[in-house]
Amino acid sequence: MRRSIKITLLALGTVLGYGSAIYGMRYHRCHRDAFERHVADVCVDAANRAKTGQAPPQAAPPMPE
Repeated sequence: MRRSIKITLLALGTVLGYGSAIYGMRYHRCHRDAFERHVADVCVDAANRAKTGQAPPQAAPPMPE
């Protein structure tokens, strides 16, 4: 009896774990696409500034702690 309960729980945990991983990969896909677009925009802006000879924008000063 105990052995069949352990096997059932382990099988259920495996199925739920894989299901959770697949769902997570599909959910985070839109965030990854947005990040890739952001990186591409930054690279294009840097290339355009290099082509025109403009200086890069100044970084914001650090926040005081």
